[in-house]
Amino acid sequence: MNRLGLIAAMATLALSFGANAASLQVSPVLLEVPAPGAATTMTLRNNGDHPIMAQVRVFRWTQQNGEEKLEPATDVVASPPIAELRPKQDYTVRVVRTAKHPYVGEETYRVVVDELPDPTKRAGTIALVLRHSVPLFFTTPAAAAAQPIYAISQSKGALTLRVTNRGDRRVQLSAVTVRAPSGRQVSFGPGLVGYALGRSTMQWTVRSADLGARSGFMINANSETGKIVAQATGDNAP
Repeated sequence: MNRLGLIAAMATLALSFGANAASLQVSPVLLEVPAPGAATTMTLRNNGDHPIMAQVRVFRWTQQNGEEKLEPATDVVASPPIAELRPKQDYTVRVVRTAKHPYVGEETYRVVVDELPDPTKRAGTIALVLRHSVPLFFTTPAAAAAQPIYAISQSKGALTLRVTNRGDRRVQLSAVTVRAPSGRQVSFGPGLVGYALGRSTMQWTVRSADLGARSGFMINANSETGKIVAQATGDNAP
């Protein structure tokens, strides 16, 4: 089940007609539980002037053939799953791994927090309804470090960066730039591009003129562990 377009965005806006500021905040923006731990917490805050309802769900997060997949988790739960948040107050949600078997490598999930629409709002008003998608990792000390391999392909005015991660731990990529031997380069933007999960392949595409090369690319990016400067293979197309 591929729900990335619906769920994995950090915030989506549902609009009708009028104005009402969205008020839900979630922290932290990343959750990591080292073994043998099985639980963590996150804080929800209502910055608005009226009570709101929030729904919290956990999804198993995988990547297959360069695409994200989110499926309802059966071994990690959020408690409580629905909460009423009073104005200007914090609310703690526990996230617990209920599976009895120990985890191996790095297990990956996303905790999705939705601000639910107010059913009492009159028609003709706008409700800015926020959705937060927070990465959740259960990691063992024995998990092998990320081992990303980068590849570039170009086709029909687009450039695709494909990352195959042969390690157990994820690699987070932000501020990614691809540079050709000629010095010409393409940027994926200043912010977060995404994650290549352990033992998985993920890809991202941006619109771009052809860089005039089929090999010898260099990748510059930021990650959780520091600066990345790496070579990338090309598609070798004529």
